[in-house]
Amino acid sequence: MAALGATTALAQDWPSRDITFIIPYSPGGGTDMLAQEFTRKLSEVIGATVIIDYRPGGSGSVGTGIAVRAPADGYTVAMVSNGNLTMSPLTIPGLPWDGIDDYKVLGKIGDQPVVLAARSDAEWSTLEDYIAFAKSRPGNVHAATSGQLTPSGLGVEMLNAQAGLDVVAIPMSGGAESLTQLLGGHVDALFSYGPAIKGQVDAGELKPVAVFSTTPYPFFADTGLAQDAGYNMDLGTKFYLIAPKDLPEDIAEKLRAATLEVTAQDDFQAFLTNNGYVKPAELDAAGMVEELHTEEQLNRDALTLIGQEPVL
Repeated sequence: MAALGATTALAQDWPSRDITFIIPYSPGGGTDMLAQEFTRKLSEVIGATVIIDYRPGGSGSVGTGIAVRAPADGYTVAMVSNGNLTMSPLTIPGLPWDGIDDYKVLGKIGDQPVVLAARSDAEWSTLEDYIAFAKSRPGNVHAATSGQLTPSGLGVEMLNAQAGLDVVAIPMSGGAESLTQLLGGHVDALFSYGPAIKGQVDAGELKPVAVFSTTPYPFFADTGLAQDAGYNMDLGTKFYLIAPKDLPEDIAEKLRAATLEVTAQDDFQAFLTNNGYVKPAELDAAGMVEELHTEEQLNRDALTLIGQEPVL
């Protein structure tokens, strides 16, 4: 009873001090911009200072590990990608989290879908045309990605499986190298993200061909969705707000409500649109858990496609 009373008092008093907001990535770039905007608004909504703490390393696994092992008092949360939550445990042995049961998910902050792009002079401009082009050249079409186990890399393999293609995925070290390879004619296509190719699209050098999202993508409003062509592929980077698994549910609900309030604000949605994100679906706790479980299974299937055995 004493423990229950202490927990109730903690929830009633929360927040009574600054909140640490872990970002398991380096400062700078689009992810940092999203975190800065979200934490600024979260501070306003909950009435407490939210301080960003960058903890890069291990492709996000270091900071995520720190977050899930933090005291479960509501004063340490983290913004973590779907890849770190659902792919890293399958490919990196010994992480302090195995899956959704090892942390508490509090909200969705922003989703950024994978985009298929081509040079502006490519003979194909739709996903259907790309598939026809690839089928006519089995094993001779090459697509640059940001890595084999990233959403862009898995997108090549999953589309190969669904459409019966033999496109060769070429993992690159980063967005700049991918763009150089595509613009130089060394690859035929690029699986990337909207902000990474926006400058070249605006300059008339590249064209977006398809968006791997289940919702419209205002960043490239005239580009068709893969699902409209019959391929139900929701691929991209999705950022979640998480906390240690033993966080009292009263505090968790306050953070979930605050996250929904932030993401519903018109100016935050405008920020998402202008920076290549889409407003995430408004899911309750059970819905987010189900979404992450579904993604984990998709990742297991994708690993099977590329012949890699999950470590869990």
